[in-house]
Amino acid sequence: MLMEKSFLQETCEIISGLFNVVITIVDKEFIRIAGTDHYKDQIGKPAANPNVFKDVMDNDKTVIIRNPGEESVCAFCKNRMSCREKAAIYAPLKVNDQMAGGIGIMAFTEEQKSSVFFKNEGFQKFTEKLAELISGKIEADEYLNMLSVNLKKNLIIINSVHDGVIAVNENGMIYQINRSALTMLGGSTEQYVGQPLTKVLSRRTVERIKHDKNFVDEDDKIGLGERQNSRIPVLLSAHTIENEGGGLYGTVLTFKTVKEANSLAQRMLRDDDYKISFDDIVGDSVEIENAKDFARKVAGSNSTVLIRGESGTGKEMFARAIHNSSSRKNGPFVAINCAAIPEPLLESELFGYEDGAFTGARHGGKMGKCELAIGGTLFLDEVGDIPLFLQSKFLRMLQERCIERVGGNKRIHVDIRIIAATNKNLEEMIENNEFREDLYYRLNVIPVFMPPLRKRKEDIVTVGKHFLRKYTAKLGKDIEDIAPDALAIMRDYDWPGNLRELENAIECAVNVETGNLLMAASLPEKVREKTGIKNVRTTYDTSYEKTPEEENGAKLKERRRKTELDTVINALDKYGWDTKGKKNAAKSLGIGIATLYRILNK
Repeated sequence: MLMEKSFLQETCEIISGLFNVVITIVDKEFIRIAGTDHYKDQIGKPAANPNVFKDVMDNDKTVIIRNPGEESVCAFCKNRMSCREKAAIYAPLKVNDQMAGGIGIMAFTEEQKSSVFFKNEGFQKFTEKLAELISGKIEADEYLNMLSVNLKKNLIIINSVHDGVIAVNENGMIYQINRSALTMLGGSTEQYVGQPLTKVLSRRTVERIKHDKNFVDEDDKIGLGERQNSRIPVLLSAHTIENEGGGLYGTVLTFKTVKEANSLAQRMLRDDDYKISFDDIVGDSVEIENAKDFARKVAGSNSTVLIRGESGTGKEMFARAIHNSSSRKNGPFVAINCAAIPEPLLESELFGYEDGAFTGARHGGKMGKCELAIGGTLFLDEVGDIPLFLQSKFLRMLQERCIERVGGNKRIHVDIRIIAATNKNLEEMIENNEFREDLYYRLNVIPVFMPPLRKRKEDIVTVGKHFLRKYTAKLGKDIEDIAPDALAIMRDYDWPGNLRELENAIECAVNVETGNLLMAASLPEKVREKTGIKNVRTTYDTSYEKTPEEENGAKLKERRRKTELDTVINALDKYGWDTKGKKNAAKSLGIGIATLYRILNK
């Protein structure tokens, strides 16, 4: 079977819960590869009575059984006289025009037989379309549209699988609740299924659902018990499912905790991290421009990227810019620092874990970073710190794009792009048997090198003034510029911590500075001590120790410099302070880009 078993099982469970039916799927050898109800325990085993499936696959046709034991297809079944099925429909599964298996949708009780599925005259067509879907003949968005009763509302259900989901029939009785909902609310499936909706929601909300039918993300409380103080605050959405005549089939409720919703909002708003582009990476040196140009060229690819560079050179920012310039920009960007997580926990953080995988495991299990990044990019910072015992499993994930959770045996396909980063010498680690050579070659498909700040001295002033603007605005200070002797110290210092150290130094200096010019004395003592510049000033005066002639010349020079600077700043305010804006500003002023930078850095 050319389908992921996890996908098939999830599909079966969703359809089963939605329509109150039993589903099983077999491959062309009649081995059960997915199923619900009692068939779930038979996954991986041969079907005991494959007669109907054989007929379906041999004749490439859909078979409907309305009177089990009396249909012609039942003639050779050994359970014909004692068949438990009340109704059933079987359809073939084909992949690339080759028979791959079959799907069966069955009713074993009168209640199931009278369910929405078998009452709907279009159930045969639905089953056949579902079979086409599972065979990989239609896209995922079409699949979403096929799961609901009228094939129009199902996108709601699928989009909500990561939230809590409760399905209610036309009589207001709960017939399905997903794992996320159980994790949030507590309790077991048995405590909810078969209960009235008033068991978990206030009567006021239930009445509103009946009358308003649909609403999205409204504050409410949900949980077992009728007392409001026993329920948790959530953002609740309700979506009714109607038939073509306007009759009610049921309602799907989706919800997320208020805490989770607020946390997501905060993450999305934080420092515009999710909007970072290459134009936001400050620096005009040849080294950084070459790195950005190369990264732009490879951003659109799905190939693995390995960013090399010292600590603090901005590797994660580069990774975000690559992600935001790719076709995956609308998908998640999930980052994990492999050095910051203890070795025993790193595996479960990367790959997730199943319920009961280890002592303290969260009820219902947990998705790992690989699953969270599906459809987007997984950023592995400090990839050189992945322990050897885990490297083989990670290598397998890179090769097959499949994972298995800790404590599980189900293969989960992960459609992700890998961007890794390290400040370590991986080649040396390979020689010392600390890093797998085959993993290195899997990661090092597209190498990107981030130059340290000491090798692009011309960027120090530009980056320093960028941080000055950032922290004066953030801290409410009125600091217009950096004093010449402070700039000299900044240029002379090696910045072993690179951009991170420079940013910290400017933030510290802005906090300390009381004037409108950032003085050398405000820079951290460590920075000042490691340069050859002594006797720094606490104030800056252009007439300091000058003759009258020198003072007049200096004043004229300063006036000219200020005029040039004001002109350039006005142009940049008009065209923008990013690289593109600077180029347009220079063009409008009739000067070269190098001249513009010289004026800014004087």
